[in-house]
Amino acid sequence: MAKAPGKHHHTSAPAGRLSSLSPTVQDLLCIVFLYVVTLVLFRGIIFDNAAFAAGGDTANAISYAHAGITLSEAEHTDILWMPYFFSGMPTFGPVAFLPHDVNYVQKYVQQILNLLYLNGRWTWYIIYFLLGGIAMFFLLRVLKLSRPAALVAALTFMLSPYAMGLPSEGHGSKLMAISYLPLVFLLTHLLFERRTVLMFGLLSAAIGTLLLTNHMQIVYYEFIIIGLYLLYTVIMDFPAAKLAAVQKTLLLVGALLVGLCISSYIYLSVYEYSQFSMRGGGTAGSSGGLAYDYATNWSWSPWEVIVLLIPGFYGIAGAQSPYYWGFVEPWTNANVYVGLVPVVLMIFALRFRRTGFTIFMSLIALLLVVVSFGRNFPFVYDAMFSYLPFFNKFRSPEMTLHLLPFALGVLAACGYAGIEGLAKNVKDSAGLIRTLLIIAGTAAAVLLLSLLLKSTMQEFLSSFLFLKDGEAAQFHRQYGARAQDALAQVKQLRFDILWKDYIKFLLLFVAAIGIIAFFLKKKVSAALFAAVIIGLLIVDLGSIDSRLINPQPANVEQAFRTDPTIQYLKQQPGLFRVFPVGRDHAGQDLFMDNTFAYFGLSSIGGYSPAKLKIYQTLLDSCLYRGVDPSFPLNMAVLNMLNVRYIVASGRLPEDRFRLVNADDQRHLLTYENPGALPRVFFADTAITASTDGATFRAMNDPGFNPARTAVLYETLPDPIGRVDSMHAPSILSYQSREITVAAEAPGTSLLVLSEVYYPAGWKAYIDGKETKIHRTNYILRSVVVPSGKHQVSFIFDPPLYRAGWTLSNAAWGIAGICCIFGLLRLPALRRRMNARTESAPPGAHV
Repeated sequence: MAKAPGKHHHTSAPAGRLSSLSPTVQDLLCIVFLYVVTLVLFRGIIFDNAAFAAGGDTANAISYAHAGITLSEAEHTDILWMPYFFSGMPTFGPVAFLPHDVNYVQKYVQQILNLLYLNGRWTWYIIYFLLGGIAMFFLLRVLKLSRPAALVAALTFMLSPYAMGLPSEGHGSKLMAISYLPLVFLLTHLLFERRTVLMFGLLSAAIGTLLLTNHMQIVYYEFIIIGLYLLYTVIMDFPAAKLAAVQKTLLLVGALLVGLCISSYIYLSVYEYSQFSMRGGGTAGSSGGLAYDYATNWSWSPWEVIVLLIPGFYGIAGAQSPYYWGFVEPWTNANVYVGLVPVVLMIFALRFRRTGFTIFMSLIALLLVVVSFGRNFPFVYDAMFSYLPFFNKFRSPEMTLHLLPFALGVLAACGYAGIEGLAKNVKDSAGLIRTLLIIAGTAAAVLLLSLLLKSTMQEFLSSFLFLKDGEAAQFHRQYGARAQDALAQVKQLRFDILWKDYIKFLLLFVAAIGIIAFFLKKKVSAALFAAVIIGLLIVDLGSIDSRLINPQPANVEQAFRTDPTIQYLKQQPGLFRVFPVGRDHAGQDLFMDNTFAYFGLSSIGGYSPAKLKIYQTLLDSCLYRGVDPSFPLNMAVLNMLNVRYIVASGRLPEDRFRLVNADDQRHLLTYENPGALPRVFFADTAITASTDGATFRAMNDPGFNPARTAVLYETLPDPIGRVDSMHAPSILSYQSREITVAAEAPGTSLLVLSEVYYPAGWKAYIDGKETKIHRTNYILRSVVVPSGKHQVSFIFDPPLYRAGWTLSNAAWGIAGICCIFGLLRLPALRRRMNARTESAPPGAHV
C-alpha cells in the first residue's frame, strides 16, 4: 500500500506555551492566525465595505445578472436566452446567467463565513482565500507535517499574487475553483487511505462544488492533478497491494461520476452549447476547438521564469501596463510569483526530503510550468492540445500557473519538515551549515556591491534590457524628436521596479538562508525559526498583494449610470437593435459595452468570452465588407439585424443616416438607420448556398437586399411567392423564450425572424403544429408559411436543461446519503450511541 507522504517524519510543535495546549486548540489557533492575516491584508475592502473593482469583468457580471433578473421578474420563468447581447444568445450554456444556484454547500458556507468579514457585499471574494489557506493547512497536517510547515504551505497558497489580482478583474469563478484544489486533493488522499463511505460522499460533494464554480479550465487542470495523483498511488500500491489500487481507482471514478452528476445542471447545457460556441466547432456535432494561434495567446515565456525569484524583473504586470516589458502576449494581468521563501524551502525538500511524494509534487510543478509556455515550448503543449480530450477548448496556457502555488506550497512545507529533521542532528549538519553561511555571506557581499555599483549596473542593463521588440520604433513614431527622452524615462521607471525587487530578493535570500543556518546550528529556537520564516513569507507576498488590492466605491452599479443616449433609446417604441461603434471619451470599446444590455436594450454587440461561433464568423466575414472604402459597413447585414440606431463616437454620413440624439456627457451621437428591417418580415425569394463561402459572397454582393432575398442552405420543397406590404407580419408577443407572430400570406411564403439561429432548443410551430426552422442569411431563422392567416410561435425549451436540473438534485441526494450513512458508521459516534443505549433505564426511549 502507498504510504502517506511524510509518514516517517513526525515533527513536534515548537516548544513553549502553545505546546501545552491540546492539538485541536493549536490547530484552531493556526486557523485564527490565517483569518487575522486576511483581516489585515483586505482591511480596506472589509472595514470600508469597498469593492475590488468598478469595471472589467465585475461590471460585465453585473450587467448579465441585472439583465437576467429583470427579465426573470418580468416573465416569471427561467431565463435561458438573453435577447440583449449579440442579437440574442443562450445565457445558460456559456454560464452568463444562472436561473438557480444549485451549489448548495458553497452557497450556505459563503453566507456563514461572510459574517466574519462584516457581511460586506464584495467580501465574499476574501472567503475563498481563507478557505484555500485552511484546506492547505489541514492537507499538510493530514500528511503528518508540523503546524509551522503547514502554515508555510497555507500562506504560500493563500497569498499568491497571481490569484490576488483576480478579484479586481472580476474573475470570481476562477478564484473559487483555485481555492478548492487543496480540499479536493485532501479528500482524495483521505479516500485513498481510508476507503470509507463518508470519504466517498465528501469527495463527491467537493468535486460537485468545484465543478459548479463554473470555471471549466481551472477545473480541468485540477482534474489532471488528481488523475496524476491516482496514477502515483496506483504505481506505489500495485507491486504489493493490487486490490487496494483497484479499489482506489474505482472509488475515485465513482466520486467523479457523482460529482459530474451534481454539476449536470450546468454542464449538460455547457457541453451542448460548446458545439456552437467559439470554443467548439460552431455547428451541431462538431468536435473542434479553438484555433491554435488564438488558444496560445497568453503563453508564458521561458525567459520569465526569473520572476519566480525577482517578480519585478520584467516590470509590474497589468493589462497593457506601460511598466511591463516582458514577453507574454497580448499581456499578463498579474505577477507570476510564489515567494522566495517557498522556492528556497523547495530546494531543501528536493535535497533532504526526496520521498516519492516530493518527487511527484516536483513533477506536477514542472508540468504546470512547461504547459504554461504554450507555443513557446510546443513539444508538450501541442501533444496535449491535439490528443487530450477537451484541452483544445481552452485558451491562455499561462493559466496553469494559478495552480503552481499549490505544488510549491506543498514542497515548501516538505522542505521545512526536512530542515526540522536536519536540526535533530547537528553533527551531520555541520558541513551543510558551513555551506549555508558561505552562501548567505556571498549573497550579502553581492548586495553590498550592488548598492555601491547601482549606477554602473543601471547603465549596463539599460543597454540591452527594459524595451519590448519594436518599442523603440514605436516611441520614435509617437514622440519624434523627443523619443530619446521618453525612452530614457521609461527605462528609468522599469529599472527602478527591477532594482527594488532585486534588492528585496537579496535581503530575503540572506535572511532565509541565515535563519536556516542558525536554526540548524541551534542558535535560535524552533519557535523563533518558525516566526521568522513565516514573517519573511508574509512580508514578501504581502508587499506585492497590497498593491494589487485597490478598494473602489462599493456601488459598482455607478458604472451603469443612465446617460442621455440610454434615456433617448429607452423612450423609442417597438423592437429594435443598436449598433455601437467606436470608443467613448473614456476609451471604452462601444461594441463590447454591456451598458445597453443592463438597461434592457438589444445590441448587436456586447462582451462574452464564448459567444456563438456563427455570430462571430458573420461579423468577421460580412460586417465590415461594405463596397464603399470610406464607409465600409455592410448595411445589408445591419438592416437584416433590425439595427434601427447606430451609436457612434464620431460623425456618420448624414446623407445616409439621420442624427437623432447628441450625448454631451459621453460624447456620443445616435443616428437612425432608415433601412432597418423589422424584427420579422417576409422574403420574396430564396436562393441556396451550399457553403459558408457562397453565403458570404451572396451577402457581400452590393445588390444583396435581405428584404427581398433570403440565403438558405437547402432548397425549399415548394417555391415561395412575393408578399406585398399589406400582408406584413407582426409580432403579437415577444419574450426571451417565446415569440409569437401573426402572419397572413397570400401564398406559400418565407417568414424571416431576425433572431439568431440556434437549433439546440428553439422550435417553431404554425398554429400549434411543429415546423422546420431554416438557417437563413447565415445566422437568422425562417419558416415556410402556407397561404392564409396563421399564428407562428418560436419557443425555446432545451430538454437538456430540464434533465440537468433533475440529475443534479438527485446526485446531491446520493452524496448527502453517503455522508450521513458514513457519519453513522464512525466508531466514535457508534460507541457514543451504544453507551447511551446501555445506560438508558429499561423501557426508556434513547
